[in-house]
Amino acid sequence: MSDEINFDKGLETISVISFLQEGAMRTIPIFIGLTLTAGIVTGAISIEIGDSSWNGAAIAATAKQKSQGRQSLDRVVSSLRAVDTAYASGNAAEAQTQFAQARSAWNSIAPSISAREAREQQLLFDSLGNELKSGAPATKVRSTISGMLDELREDIERELR
Repeated sequence: MSDEINFDKGLETISVISFLQEGAMRTIPIFIGLTLTAGIVTGAISIEIGDSSWNGAAIAATAKQKSQGRQSLDRVVSSLRAVDTAYASGNAAEAQTQFAQARSAWNSIAPSISAREAREQQLLFDSLGNELKSGAPATKVRSTISGMLDELREDIERELR
């Protein structure tokens, strides 16, 4: 008999280097997958922010800016009601003066809200301004003002909370 002792007993020897290489081969696809997932999530968030039309001012609106915005919103609402009253009573000059005050107050609110809401209200202001200049019927002016007040109450007020 031979004095040699064989410790293999049919098992393959496992190299430490081989084991580390296999681990690295498994880790790389996982790392790539996680990186891609993080990129997709980041892209989706930035697209969502872009779709909601937030501008830097709306994101950074402080509590003080929102408080001032609510005060300006009250001035816009009261001025628009005064426009309606003056125009319905035939006082176009007073209606124009009140309209200018409403637009001025609106201009201080617009930077504190989303660009989409600001654009929508700006279009309504433009429409009302054109109606006042062209001498539109009082019912048309009242209808436009009513739509503006609804929009201010529903959307703009919510954004300034």
